[in-house]
Amino acid sequence: MKTLITSLLITHIATGVIALLVGLIPMFSKKGSRLHNRTGVIYVYCMITVAVTALLLCGLQPFRMMRVFLTGIAVFSFYLCMTGWRATKQKTTGPTQADKLLTYLTLVVSLLMIGFGVYLTLLNGGSFFPIVFSFFGVLTGVFAVRDVRQLYRPAEKMHWFFQHFTRMGGSYIATFTAALVTNMGRIIPANAPDWMATIGWILPSVIGGMIIGRTVRYYKQKYSSSKAPSLV
Repeated sequence: MKTLITSLLITHIATGVIALLVGLIPMFSKKGSRLHNRTGVIYVYCMITVAVTALLLCGLQPFRMMRVFLTGIAVFSFYLCMTGWRATKQKTTGPTQADKLLTYLTLVVSLLMIGFGVYLTLLNGGSFFPIVFSFFGVLTGVFAVRDVRQLYRPAEKMHWFFQHFTRMGGSYIATFTAALVTNMGRIIPANAPDWMATIGWILPSVIGGMIIGRTVRYYKQKYSSSKAPSLV
């Protein structure tokens, strides 16, 4: 068992690091280029591996709130990554049964995350991690509910394009946040004030959200009266 856990941990860390490095390339390479597409696929498969190993490590090791919380982030990041990647495949064929199954499964997982987070909050008197775990459950559910609604309504013009890079960008932000808070103890001094650790949880989302928002505005202006781009 110890050997299995060690192997899973090494795989989890290695694929997470690769995802963080490779994930930068599609952001800055030409959209639709071979480099963009191939590195994007590498990122997707790394995120699948990260999510699977996170779930296995959480189930095989003794309960720790931090471990459960990071697993929740891995699930959230995985869903954003998969729906962002699948958006480019759905632009002509629409969502498949596998896409629908993933959406409904994620909705169920989000409800379980919320319920477990509320239970731990009541059990521990409102400590930090259960509350934030519930928050990520709600956030995951918001995206899943939005996708369920989208399954049964006509897609807006270029919906696939904006969903692709906003979801992939959100996945990268969540992954970066998980890596940052895991190593926060090595970055800031032991006697540092609490607000410095809190910044590690918040700052990536603030900065990343601003970049994504600016990118959305840029492409809406660029393609408002031109042909929609292709990422394949």
